[in-house]
Amino acid sequence: MITYIIPTIGRETLQNSIHSLINQTIKEWYAIIIFDGMKASFVNKDKRIKIIEVEKLGLNVNSAGLVRNYALSFVETEWVAFLDDDDIISDDYIESFYKEIELYPETDLLIFRMNNHGRIIPKLDANNFYICDVGISFIMKKKIYNNGFIFIPDGVEDFLYLDKVRSNGYKIMISPYTKYHVRTNIVENDFIFGKRVFINFDIEYRYFIKYLFKNKYVKINM
Repeated sequence: MITYIIPTIGRETLQNSIHSLINQTIKEWYAIIIFDGMKASFVNKDKRIKIIEVEKLGLNVNSAGLVRNYALSFVETEWVAFLDDDDIISDDYIESFYKEIELYPETDLLIFRMNNHGRIIPKLDANNFYICDVGISFIMKKKIYNNGFIFIPDGVEDFLYLDKVRSNGYKIMISPYTKYHVRTNIVENDFIFGKRVFINFDIEYRYFIKYLFKNKYVKINM
């Protein structure tokens, strides 16, 4: 199961974010919506969604990480994902995630590519992720947070978080699929595929998997 963390400052676009969750092809998920310094702006009737109101956790534009840290303490599922209140995810986000994890079960953290107004990040041909070329479009095992990894408020806090996870040897996979869409209510470039990238994976294991699926006539992009 996956829990989505959605920090919000009451934007009207929050409803688009919620609808993109409700429209998932796989319906088994949870969400925690944190209203940062304000009352909830709607009445929730979906049992999968938990609404939490908190005193203002940050005083500037880089406070989303503090809200995420707070919400992470409530997560009870194995996996946790993130969604901002002015973004949406593709209808098959969860379905695509499960397919990727079935192929690569050692993955600790998966990064979907993000459509940022037509700019796809990480870049389609990237061999790794870099500062200003990666965002919050990732799903991770809750154990990473349990092991002390938290967001530090910064203009590039998503990169800094991922960089720390990478530096500590967790297995990260950058999916070829674009499943996260920034500041929009329209899914675009959903079928633009990039390179699948493995970080901190055992190379011999990876090539064994590739050989295995090749001989079962399953085409995978590595």
